[in-house]
Amino acid sequence: MAFADQPSYIIKMRAKPGMADRLFHLATVGMEKSGSSDRFIMLREDDDPDVLWNIEVFRSVEAKDGYENSPMADELRDEIIDLLAEPPVRIAAHPYSAIPSLPGDAE
Repeated sequence: MAFADQPSYIIKMRAKPGMADRLFHLATVGMEKSGSSDRFIMLREDDDPDVLWNIEVFRSVEAKDGYENSPMADELRDEIIDLLAEPPVRIAAHPYSAIPSLPGDAE
C-alpha cells in the first residue's frame, strides 16, 4: 500500500457554544506550526457550525510521534480540550488513495 507509512486521523470535535471560532483557529494554527502533516483538511459542518472535522495525514510515523510528544501538542491539547462541549472522537486510519497523488505515491 502506497500510504502504509503515513498514519492519519479523522477527528470530530464539538465546541462549547460561542467557542467554535477559537477551536477552529487553534486547530488550524497547530497543524500549520507542527509541520508534521503532509496535508490536513478542517471541515465545519453546515448544519452544526460548532462541529469541527479534521482529516490529518502525517508525513511519517516518526513525524506523528514527534508531534504527539511535543510541548506544543501538550499546550494545544489542553487549550482545545477546554473549548470542547464533549470528548473528541479520534479515528486512526491510513489513506487509501488521494487525488492529486501525494509525492512518493506508487505510480
